[in-house]
Amino acid sequence: MGKIKLGADRAVRAAGAAAVCASFALATTGCAAGAAEAAGRYVPGTYTGEGNGMSGPIEVTLTVDAEAITSVDGISDSGETKGVGGKEAIEDGTFAAQIVEAQSSEIDGVSGATVTTGGVKQAVDNALAQAANE
Repeated sequence: MGKIKLGADRAVRAAGAAAVCASFALATTGCAAGAAEAAGRYVPGTYTGEGNGMSGPIEVTLTVDAEAITSVDGISDSGETKGVGGKEAIEDGTFAAQIVEAQSSEIDGVSGATVTTGGVKQAVDNALAQAANE
């Protein structure tokens, strides 16, 4: 009977050791995944955000790497007024250049196009929130 008990004790210890090893492996794998996610501000990719312009929605599509906005791929509007400044700033790349330079929605915008500028800022914030998994 002593041999059987000794065998059962070893089996219990072996199973316990295996459980500890498995728990450690899972814990360190989880930590490594978390560390990779925490390595950057954004999940690299292309994201489109929407904001409210004077005449309807404004969409901003931007590409980010783990740390920065790398490009503004497009800004579209649904009829901002020509001659006020906002439509021209969309078409001539003024907003896009300001976004890349600021690396955020904190842009100067253009005089006379306060609502359009606000819509662009809102769209950038929305796209960056997606990129940050917020």
